Amino acid sequence: MIFFFITLFLSTPISAEKPAQSYGLQDLVDRAVESNMEVAAARWKVADSAANLRKATSARFLPRLRLDIESGLVPEAKGDIFNPPSDTSGVRPLGPFGRTELEFIQPIYPISRGRQIKSAAENGVGVEEADLRGAQNQAEFEVKKLYHGVLLAQHLLELVQRLQEELEEQRGEIEESAALPISNLYKFELALIELGKQEREATSQLDLAQRALAWQAGLNETESLQLRARWLAPVQMRAIHLDSLLTRALSQRPDWRKLQAGIAAKKALHIASKEAYKPQVFIGGGVRFAIAPGRTDQRNPFVKDEFNLFSGAAFIGVRQSLEFHLLAADVAKAEAEYRQLSSMKEHARRAAQLDVQRAHAQYRRAQSDLQAARQSRSLARQWLKEAKDEYEFDPDQLKELISAFESWALIEQQYFQSIYDFNISVATLEMACGGLQLSSEDPSSLRDD
Repeated sequence: MIFFFITLFLSTPISAEKPAQSYGLQDLVDRAVESNMEVAAARWKVADSAANLRKATSARFLPRLRLDIESGLVPEAKGDIFNPPSDTSGVRPLGPFGRTELEFIQPIYPISRGRQIKSAAENGVGVEEADLRGAQNQAEFEVKKLYHGVLLAQHLLELVQRLQEELEEQRGEIEESAALPISNLYKFELALIELGKQEREATSQLDLAQRALAWQAGLNETESLQLRARWLAPVQMRAIHLDSLLTRALSQRPDWRKLQAGIAAKKALHIASKEAYKPQVFIGGGVRFAIAPGRTDQRNPFVKDEFNLFSGAAFIGVRQSLEFHLLAADVAKAEAEYRQLSSMKEHARRAAQLDVQRAHAQYRRAQSDLQAARQSRSLARQWLKEAKDEYEFDPDQLKELISAFESWALIEQQYFQSIYDFNISVATLEMACGGLQLSSEDPSSLRDD
């Protein structure tokens, strides 16, 4: 028995504190797409349009059925037309009755009208799906901006803290240096005060950016946000060519797909409105059944009792609208709506291409700026290194060291800002191309889970 409990204890895993989950960019994007309010509303609109499509499909092939069931009390009536009830006072006992009526109508002409209405409903689904894709792209873009913004805020806060540490290390030497004028000593103290102010501001901005990212990604308020990226790195771009982007963008952009689906839907409704001039041919019929135990069933076909009967019929019917002036107005309205959307097609195509070209130019400019920032950063680091080496041999070169340190701090800030601008330009280009995935995170900057 003792051996059993020892074995059970050793085989039971010891509970440990679960480490905080870290999120990559794609993880946060997926969560945002699932929890975003605009995306959720767009999904319900797609479901609504899909229900309209099912309704249009059913109306095209399936008959229209209606079932009426009634029951209640009715005065009893025994006898027939030749043997009426002996009680002629009109006050007779009440008895139950039940009545059921089934009617059906099956349209058989014109068939093309139902086909066009179904086509309009299908394209209506396409319109809502394009809106859904647009909402998803917008949510993804907002997450990317906040994600890179949090990493930028982290770097800026670390930069300010490093500057404070460097200045505090040099405080004693600066105060004892005779090579510096008195004004520089006051500038040094003012710089420390300004850095303290910037640290508080950077801390507040980082906290706000983290809260905004957690909210946008649909995280709980009690759930901590830890990014998988350890530092802000430029995203890795795939090989892209402007001509191929212009071609692919038209088939991917939600606004273009929405316009195309809208034009097709309006065209189908225009054709369906013309079909209203044609007569509608249909097959109709039904069955009626009623029973009242307290009333005699009348066998005479010329005597009708609404509470005790069984009958049925089927027929072919024709319905023709003679309000041709109203039908013409409906056709004119449908044609105007179709022509209105069609007239926007060329303008929308050129506007989409211009948007892609603008985003691509912004991306190329940000890429060049990032390359220049890398060069400036390398030069600033080299200058700072040489100034430190020279200061070690000649303490009178403290002024040169301070100048190099100030330039390095400014260029370091500009370097990370350039990375942020580059990443946002890539996200803007992806959104302009309809959500094409043109980039991925730098694997070297990610934590190992």
